[in-house]
Amino acid sequence: MSDARPQARAIQVDAVWGGAGFEGSATFRVDGERLVPAAADSDPALPSAGQHLPLSGTLFPSLTDHHTHLGLSDPAALFAGGITHAVDLGWVPDVAASWLPDSDDRPDVAIAGALITAPGGYPVASGWAPEGAAAEVGGPREAAEAVRRQVMVGASRIKVALNSDAGETVDNPTLAAVVEESHAAGLPVVAHVQGPGQTARAVAAGVDQLAHTPFTERLDDALVAEAVRRGMTWISTLDIHGWGTPTEHYRIAVDNLRRFIGAGGRVLYGTDLGNGNLPVGVNARELAALQEAGLTGDTLVRTLAGEPAAALGPRVAWIASPPPADDRDLPAWLATARGVRVPDLLTLPSRPLGQDTP
Repeated sequence: MSDARPQARAIQVDAVWGGAGFEGSATFRVDGERLVPAAADSDPALPSAGQHLPLSGTLFPSLTDHHTHLGLSDPAALFAGGITHAVDLGWVPDVAASWLPDSDDRPDVAIAGALITAPGGYPVASGWAPEGAAAEVGGPREAAEAVRRQVMVGASRIKVALNSDAGETVDNPTLAAVVEESHAAGLPVVAHVQGPGQTARAVAAGVDQLAHTPFTERLDDALVAEAVRRGMTWISTLDIHGWGTPTEHYRIAVDNLRRFIGAGGRVLYGTDLGNGNLPVGVNARELAALQEAGLTGDTLVRTLAGEPAAALGPRVAWIASPPPADDRDLPAWLATARGVRVPDLLTLPSRPLGQDTP
């Protein structure tokens, strides 16, 4: 341990994700549980060089899995595996709300609450969803009430199930009510689309996001272009189709996603964690599948790392090496990330002061 460590008030890192790409060596002042970029700090009493802790590696303000089911996984292991922020897309509302308060050992969590669905519709009989994880609605008024109930427990998005492969789906007036009530509350609508025509219904209704890249039908180019024109985002979830052994659904999804990306669509990294044999943490197979669909370099990293805030923390992600020179190595490298609370950065192994990394 360096003699300067107990007095460290700043850290130096080899690289940091800056939103548009990786930035070189950077210094951050440690301000309690947050990091403040030193160059943007007007405090004349910045730590002296002797109070800087030099760390060999790469800092990420956040790494987000935009589709998880924390009730089917281990939030502490997810954070340890590099995910600093997780979006739970469907669980019993009161249980999901219990994940919202800050906890040192898990990601920052956003929730959708219960999935809004038709009576008996997906995921009521799916086997994975416990009682209460689905809000069954019989028409527009019940749909609006269900949206309000999710808002009351802390939902920051509303999820609706459009899975005709698994039973009845809400009709178009009911879907419209979900979208209208959610938007009135300032919340986006996320749809699980599965089965013929369900993506077209979601696009026409003004759904903001798809929980999965469409995988049961090849979308025509005009529909893909319309989804892009409306500003819809797609969450990837490609690895659930075979968990490393590609299936027909995988091939359909990759083709749809490739054309969505080619048309200018925005993609978010998400795994559907809890659905089968998925790594708990950053999933290299999901990232490799995104590369197959056409995302490379900084564009690939952005699906996971997003746009950072001015101040970092209290959770950040850390990789103990600089970004790889070859983009093909990005998935495996990103999968070595670990979640760290800002104060714990001061306990990481440091390089000797004045020693540069190669």
